[in-house]
Amino acid sequence: MITRENFNDIVRAIEPKDKDRIRNSIKEYCVIRLHIFNAGSYVEIKLTDDFIRHQYESKKGNCIVETFEVQSLLIKKN
Repeated sequence: MITRENFNDIVRAIEPKDKDRIRNSIKEYCVIRLHIFNAGSYVEIKLTDDFIRHQYESKKGNCIVETFEVQSLLIKKN
């Protein structure tokens, strides 16, 4: 589950190729899905302009945020 407390850690765990996609994106929203298994975890990213279609993500423990918020975190980290 993605929470306010672990959001920064999850952004840090995004794959470098996905970080580049986010930095260069003009899409309005970034859907962040966290997949956790016994053997590890990974973060899946989807960039979209359609909030309505993806709004259910927060009910599943994932999140949808405005892309500029994630972009600003990625810029601060570099």
